[in-house]
Amino acid sequence: MKISASVYAADQRCVMAQLIPLLPHLESLHFDVMDGHFAPVFGLNQTLFRQLRHSVDLPIDVHLMIRHPQSWALRFAEMGARWIAFHPETCENPLALLRSIRDYGSRAYLALSPHVTVPSVRHLLDEADGVLILSTPPGGGAFIPEMLAKARGLPVELPVVHDGKMQRHHAGLLRNLPGDLVVMGAALFGTPPPVVSLAPIKG
Repeated sequence: MKISASVYAADQRCVMAQLIPLLPHLESLHFDVMDGHFAPVFGLNQTLFRQLRHSVDLPIDVHLMIRHPQSWALRFAEMGARWIAFHPETCENPLALLRSIRDYGSRAYLALSPHVTVPSVRHLLDEADGVLILSTPPGGGAFIPEMLAKARGLPVELPVVHDGKMQRHHAGLLRNLPGDLVVMGAALFGTPPPVVSLAPIKG
């Protein structure tokens, strides 16, 4: 399973120092943006994004847990985000935003909170480049294992990102298709050391 490291989970005083030993094992970095309305506010910002873009030779993906994501989505697209995920219930015209993100050079992903079902966004899937599935409420909370099966209701050609307290032992429960990705935070930046943590998934 390909792994993306959640910058949110790193110690914000020494992000690069914590990322460096992980880089050989990662497919990408995952960048959360929260504004205090849809999810608790957190300080990941454009300055840090630019620093990572210049310092790390990996794609950076952005997950917007904010209301009215239109302007922020396009800013991060202009700064070089590989893909940008937003929650369709937070904007007036999600179909138009999917198209705008793509027009600005990034891939456009839908982010599904636990309460959002696949059938409720079926009309948007043809325009999406991928889907991010949260297995916790936006901004954190208890892990909901039933969310892992949500991906099986999506088209097999649509990449899926699993995000929210993902652990090594969840790998066997996922689709594990070539385009799929797992976001890991505390499981990477805690103990045991990162190389040990990643080995069972990357082998």
